[in-house]
Amino acid sequence: MRSYARTWAAEFKDRGIRVNVLNPGVTDTPILDSRSATREELMNMYQSMVPIGRLARAEEMASAALFLASDQSSYVTAQI
Repeated sequence: MRSYARTWAAEFKDRGIRVNVLNPGVTDTPILDSRSATREELMNMYQSMVPIGRLARAEEMASAALFLASDQSSYVTAQI
């Protein structure tokens, strides 16, 4: 994904198109309820792997996407 972002950012810069990637890792969504293990087991397992000690929330990813789509991030491109 990093290579795609960098390549596309360079390719589209003259058109004023910025390219960025959101890569949050495990996000707390209803799909976690459909796994064979219990939700609590999954949460504990994933949380132990994440430096911040919790999963991402869908709302956080939406906020990041809105930021990247806004003029506030006009200097941000080719980032993950």
